[in-house]
Amino acid sequence: MIKCIRICLVLLAGLVGTLDSRAQFSAGLDLGFPTGDFKNMASTGIGGSIRYDANLGDKLTLTASIGFISFAGKTYNINNVSIPFDNTTNVPVSGGIKYYFSGDSKGLYGAVDVSMNFLSTWVYTINSGNGNGYNLASDSRTEFGINPGIGYRISAFDFSARYNAVGDFSYFGIRAAYVFGGK
Repeated sequence: MIKCIRICLVLLAGLVGTLDSRAQFSAGLDLGFPTGDFKNMASTGIGGSIRYDANLGDKLTLTASIGFISFAGKTYNINNVSIPFDNTTNVPVSGGIKYYFSGDSKGLYGAVDVSMNFLSTWVYTINSGNGNGYNLASDSRTEFGINPGIGYRISAFDFSARYNAVGDFSYFGIRAAYVFGGK
């Protein structure tokens, strides 16, 4: 997993060097609210992210980002057995586009990213032996994601909300960020 993250960072650095000098970086605080089956094993997640935006015109930007978010574990009950899940972490590496409705990288925008999500989580299996218990083990996996969202840029602050469709680990995310450089 660390090797994949390093490769993605090298690719991101190469991309940064080839794009518009009006590019911007942002650093943000991320909150995640699990949906679907994921909400049975995890509660609210908190983390951070760094995003790179390169202007492709007055209304369109190309984006690349990397983040880290940790979801607190929950206890899930199934077949009268309580299963205590530990934290689930996600390192999303993504690229996408933003479209500003008013132009000039300000105001309301729509965005979509595609992402590779490096997850560390817990899996369980029902113990078929005596005791009707369960086995719990850590698991690392990589999941593809599609992340549509909306946002609003006010001066050097960027606020966004997006749905992170990441297979069995989908969540609704909110990001508040400070933007460095550019327009």
